[in-house]
Amino acid sequence: MKNILIISGHPNLQQSTANRAILDELAGRLPHAQIRRLDALYPDYQIDIAAEQQALLAADVIVWQFPLFWYSLPALLKKWLDDVFTHGFAYGSGAKLGGKRLIISFTTGSPAEAYAEGQAMNYAIEAFIPPLRQTGLLCGLQFGQPVISNSMMYIAGLSREEDLQSVQAKARDHAGRLVRQIEDLPE
Repeated sequence: MKNILIISGHPNLQQSTANRAILDELAGRLPHAQIRRLDALYPDYQIDIAAEQQALLAADVIVWQFPLFWYSLPALLKKWLDDVFTHGFAYGSGAKLGGKRLIISFTTGSPAEAYAEGQAMNYAIEAFIPPLRQTGLLCGLQFGQPVISNSMMYIAGLSREEDLQSVQAKARDHAGRLVRQIEDLPE
């Protein structure tokens, strides 16, 4: 059985519809996975580096689950990465993460068609992935196919009930695609 570690990088999961629904679905479908909700563990952004490194060492598959913020990681997940992926642990001589799998799994509020030249985001969504891929490669991680869901915005009090139902359905689909990818990995 694969040891699966899911790092939730949403800075306030209680206010999330999409990422919270994805994580809830993953918890039900992958009950043996360890889900680390950084917002609950580190509301003060004071990362327990030793605990996080131990969790990474025990994992075979690492998933970064997050909403795309300004074309990158949310600040809490970026701080986690900066603090935990140190020289001698994640990369460089003595690196310890080599051979593990990394899957980035993220949501966007904008629709897929916004990610094209001349549209609101001006680039394909794939253009924002290379820094994350390179991070994984530098650390010797095997980079899996990213799992991405667009149009995952719901704002209570502003959005329609149909929007909530759509986001929740897309969240279940997103979790299903991620679970299938993990299950298809060799032991």
